This record gives sequence, structure tokens and C-alpha cells, in this order.
Amino acid sequence: MTFAICRIQKIKSWGVLARSQVHTSRLIDIANANPEIKNIKVVGNDDNLDLATLVRDKIGFQKIRSDAVLAVEILLSASAEYFRPHAPYEGGVYDRQRLDKFVDAVVKWLDNSWGNRVVQAELHLDEITPHIHAYLVPLDEYGKLNCKALFGTRAKMHELQDSFAAAVAHLGLLRGIKGSVASHKKIRKYYAAVNQDSLVLDLQKCLPQPQVEETSEVYRQRVIEVLTPQLEVINYQLLERSRLFQQKAELKETASRSEQLRQQLERELKILQATSSQQDLPLSLVAYELGLNQYKQDDNALSLVMQVNQCDFDNAVVWLCDRFGEAAMLKAVHNYTIAQASDIAKQHSPVIFAPPLNSPSHWQQVEYHLNQKYSIPPKLLQTLHQRGLIYADNYSNAVFLARNLNGEETGAYLYSLKSNNKFSLHPGSRGSNGWFHLSMGGANRETIDTAMLVSSPIDLLCAIVKNSPHKHRTLYLALDNQHAPLPLEFLKAVPNVVVDISESRIMSIRKLLPHATSFLKHKEQQQYY
Repeated sequence: MTFAICRIQKIKSWGVLARSQVHTSRLIDIANANPEIKNIKVVGNDDNLDLATLVRDKIGFQKIRSDAVLAVEILLSASAEYFRPHAPYEGGVYDRQRLDKFVDAVVKWLDNSWGNRVVQAELHLDEITPHIHAYLVPLDEYGKLNCKALFGTRAKMHELQDSFAAAVAHLGLLRGIKGSVASHKKIRKYYAAVNQDSLVLDLQKCLPQPQVEETSEVYRQRVIEVLTPQLEVINYQLLERSRLFQQKAELKETASRSEQLRQQLERELKILQATSSQQDLPLSLVAYELGLNQYKQDDNALSLVMQVNQCDFDNAVVWLCDRFGEAAMLKAVHNYTIAQASDIAKQHSPVIFAPPLNSPSHWQQVEYHLNQKYSIPPKLLQTLHQRGLIYADNYSNAVFLARNLNGEETGAYLYSLKSNNKFSLHPGSRGSNGWFHLSMGGANRETIDTAMLVSSPIDLLCAIVKNSPHKHRTLYLALDNQHAPLPLEFLKAVPNVVVDISESRIMSIRKLLPHATSFLKHKEQQQYY
């Protein structure tokens, strides 16, 4: 899932405003910013007026209270996956078309929402993830400096988030969970989240050289001054990582509760449908009054009247009431409404995947089975178990989590230790949206050199063991049946695609990916593994 990001910071003094401009306008060197990349002003003219002057001109000659908010800085961005869907962890790159659409939507939203109260907005491309800094003067409808009227309540902040989310919804960006108790960072601290690229300290380069006759205490202070900015960034990144893990757990819990509620509502709807269908007007009587000899048995009284008489809902209700009385008419209307509601629910209710419950007490049995039957090393199983990709459920099934290439969970494969060792999809899984897949070898951010396609999660683990050690970064991906889709756009960019499945499936894959080869042929042509 990709989310829209909207944060605000109130600026109450001219000094804070000046420091903010120094940062956003790159008047000084900024850590994690590439000085070779030029940022783009998307709102405001190109004259040399500083931010404080623009704000003063907009406020005018009105009296400014000592506690007044002079300006509001708004940071607008999106999840990294939106700007670079195929490489979310490669900082500094982005899809130009997606970026242009995002900027266009933001500029339109700023203009529609705040008009000329926005004095400046700048697109930053010199950091890991593109984002926009916008400055607006909080004038109310009477032209008075009144930030409270715009952002002073929780309801106003909800409206702000709703408004921005609606403005970028057509881009596929989602609003955060409304009413969430998650605390948001101030904009200056948010930079650690925007710059998600890992920062590694190279002490050989970072530590200053001792000077002649310098005391240990003086040298210690110089080391602290040099390392503090980088350590602050690392600390912010660690906090953000912990927050993301917590958010993921909360989302899983929310999905599980939503799925339970959906199933309960579905059961209640079936009961309601069954009881209401018994109360509906007999179609045979309605058909007789309409002069019909034949009719569809799955129709209901009201829809049949509208269809035959070619009338709207109101006239059909009047016709039924005239022929059969008010009580019978109300039963027909009730049944028609239930049928319509059921159709709408089927068309629009989202299918939320809730993974099977983890049963640690059954894991040892699953681990032993996979090791003894398929010779999969315990160390590999333990590693995947710790990452939550393989575990045991309450029925001693081995659970293999399916994910899309962005790492979002889309389903689960259940491997039964009891029923002939067969695989099945867990209810609610979206088989066409994800796969069980793992990447091996090389560094985490290294480009995938080879993709190996196999027919099941267990075949995938066996292939990893057989091909170890891996010289290059290799993606293993399980296609569970003949209808399983391929991540075509991704695989087209992978130099080597190796298929270790049935011959018929190899032929169908080669039609879509001409450079794909069978595993045996690949082994003959290259000594890759």
C-alpha cells in the first residue's frame, strides 16, 4: 500500500521562519541532500524576495499578537513505493511520469484549498524521496491572522488529511487510518523518515585527526561535534524502523478484525436473505396480474413489475400496493432492497486478507517434517521463521506467506502434514496479486541478476539449497499452478530468467519472456551457481 503524506508545522517567530527558509532554500549545506541536484519552485515567482518579506506582505498592516502563528509549513509527499514502484529502496531515483502527476495534483490542491494565501512551494528532488515544502499565511475568511480557525481543532486536522487524500486518490495513494493514535513527527524530525536510505558511519573518514599538543578532552569534544549530526540521523532512522514494525503489526490486527466483521456480516446477510425470500410475494401471482406465462424464477416481485411495465421504482410500488395491498407491497420492497444491497456489497466490499494465526507450539513438528522429508537445513527454516515468512498454524499446517514484490502480504499457502502433503490457498488470499518469493546472495540492494521460477514453496526452498552458495543476487519465486500470473514488467528487466517447472509451462512463459530458459539448459550454458 502507498500512502499520501501531509504534515504541518506552525511557525510563530520571524527567526524560526528565517531558519526554515535557510533549510528549504538550501542556503547552507544540508546533510543527505545532493548539492548537484537543483530543486524546483512550483508556487511563487522567481524574484529575490525572501520568505519573511512574502509573509509580511501577505499579513499587511494588521496588528500581530505575540502568540500568533505567522506561517504554516506544509510538507507533502508519498510513500517511496509510489515514486519508484519497482525499486522502493533505491533512494534518489523516481518515475518521472508519476512525479509529474503528483506535483500537478499537489499544486491544484494548494490553489483550490488556500489560493493566494500560499506564498511559496518548492519541490525537493535532492533527497532520497521527492517531497514539497509549501508555506501559507493562515488568514481566515476576514483576512485576519487566525491559525486556530484553519488548524486549531482535531476536526480541522482530520479535514486537512481528508482533503489532501481526496486530491491524490486518483494516483492510487491512500489516506492513513482515520482516528489513529499514532503520533506524527514535526517536519524537521520527519527528514529521517523521508531519507530512508541507511546511513553507515565510516570512522576512517569521519573521525578528525588529532592535532599537535591537543588534550584528550579537546579531541573528545571535536569528535562529538563531528559525529553528532550523523548519529542523530541514525537514531531517527532506528526510531522510524521501530514505528514501521509497530504500524505493520497494528495493520495486521486491523485486517484480522475487519475480516472477522466481514464474515459476521456475510452470515447475517444470508440469514436475512433467507427469511425475507420466504416473505416475498409469490412470483406466480404477480406474473398472473401482469399477464405473463413465463418469468425468471430468480427474479423478485418489484423488479419484475418494473421490467414488464417499463416503469420506475415509485410506479412499481403503487402498482403492487393497488393489486396486493400495503402489507404485501412492503414485503416485496423489503426483499428488493435486500437483493440490491447484496449486489452492491459484492461489487464494492474489499476483500481483506487475514493471515492464519501463528501457533508456536506446532512449529517444531513442521520444522522437523520439512527437514526430514526435503532435507531443508534447520538454519534456513529458522531464519525464515524469524522473519515471519514460514510458520505453523493451529492445525499443524506449514504456512508460507505470499507477498507482492513490494513486500505487502497478499495471501498464504497452507501445506498439510496430514492430507497427502498438499498445498491449498488460505481463505481470503489474493492469488493473482502475490507469490511466495525470496531473494538470496549479494547485498540487499544489489540488482537482481537471476530470477528462478519454481512450482511450489517447497520446491523453492529445495532450489535454494541445491544452488547455494549464490554468487549474485537471485530471486526465487513460486508459481503455484498453470494460472498463476507473472510479474512480467519486473521479469523483463532481469537478465536471466530460469524456469524449473513443467515443460508446458516453460513454453507458455517463453511466449511472454523470450529470454527465459529451462533450468537444465541454463546449467549447461552457464556456471552461474
